[in-house]
Parts: sequence; C-alpha cells; structure tokens
Amino acid sequence: MNPTHKIMIVDDDPNICEIVQAYCEREGFLCSHSHNGSEAMMMLTSFKPDLILLDVLLANENGIDWCRNARSYTNAPIVFLSSREEDEVKISALSYGGDDYVTKPFSPGVLMAKIKAHLRRVSTGRNEQLLELPGLTLDFYAQSVIMGSETIFLSKKEFGLLAYMAQNVNRVVSVEALFQLIWGTESLEDTRTVAVHISNLRKKIEADPAHPERIVTVRGTGYMLVARGGT
Repeated sequence: MNPTHKIMIVDDDPNICEIVQAYCEREGFLCSHSHNGSEAMMMLTSFKPDLILLDVLLANENGIDWCRNARSYTNAPIVFLSSREEDEVKISALSYGGDDYVTKPFSPGVLMAKIKAHLRRVSTGRNEQLLELPGLTLDFYAQSVIMGSETIFLSKKEFGLLAYMAQNVNRVVSVEALFQLIWGTESLEDTRTVAVHISNLRKKIEADPAHPERIVTVRGTGYMLVARGGT
C-alpha cells in the first residue's frame, strides 16, 4: 500500500490554511502548513511533501521567488493559490517552477481534483524511475539514492555519475566515458574533476570512504559500481 500523500500549504492567511487543510485531510492526505517563506523552506526539507500549495503573495516575500529557490530541493508539484489574475503573474509563476495556478476564491472541490491529478501524474511510471540494485536503489525522480531506510540526496553531477555506473553495474566504466557523459566535449574542466566528484559521492554512500566497497577504482582504467547480493 502506498503511504499517505503529504501536502504542504504555504499561505500567510491562516483561514485559507485551515480551510484547505480540512479539505485535504478529508481526502486522506497528511498536511502541514506554514505562514511564511523561511519557515516553509525549513519545513520543506523535514516534511518532504508530495505536493505544495503556495500563495503568490507571502508576507514580506514573493511566492514565485520562494518557488524558484525551492526547486533546488524538491521536484514535488507546486500549485499556486492567488488572488492575482493578471496573465503576466500566471506566466511568471509557471515559468519559475510552478505546475498549476488557481485563483482565489476557488472551489475546494476543483482544488482537490487538481491536487489528485498532479499526484497521479507524479505517481504514473514511478516504478520506472527507480533502479533497484542489491543494497541500494536509485530514484531518478528525486535524484537520490535509497540505502536501507535512509534516503541520500545527491548533486546533479554526483547522481549522473552514479546512475551511469549503476546502468553498467559490475562493469568497469572509463574515466573518459564518465567525463564525456557528465561534462561534455565543450567543458573547460579536465578528467581529474571526475575523481573529485567520485570522492564526494563515496563520502555519501560508502561506510568507509577511504576503503570503498561500492565504487571501486580500477587502476589505469576507471571505476566500477559493485552490487552483490547481501551487500
């Protein structure tokens, strides 16, 4: 059974938060809410919502700017709630990371239907976005690796390196191939930067980064992601 979907509401109007939360909980969703952007940003990393309802005009802050910053930490759908109906505001909201725009006053029933539609869209093909190996699972949607009960978020380049090695598990991948894949031919970097990112990756997924057992160095050639049963 899938866990309950988590909805985060970010609105400086307590009445809106209360009403929306009541409707969400009636649908079986788990809710959390915040009235300001800084608090909401902290909540984002602890609550890890599946969907965010966000007011365009927060107290002392622009919700669109908050959305743009939040995109560094989450891929969850963001549905804007706003009393602003100008096209330029809607375009800006959707251009900087928003997935939908609902104007106030809104029908709670329509809002719930939109929420469910976005959650279905995210869930569709979710299993196809997971690559399971013995001891670790790569989540291509969240750009993270799951090890046991722990989820570890990676940078874009770290995840790219790990994903390529995972798709070639237990096979040696050359440094040159990794460099071309992640940095490309036009990069001003050189292949030594691969070693730096591999080192950072090991710090996140190895029990003992100084003596790696998952990402092993094949001297003179490259690296190999080792995945064996029971590891």
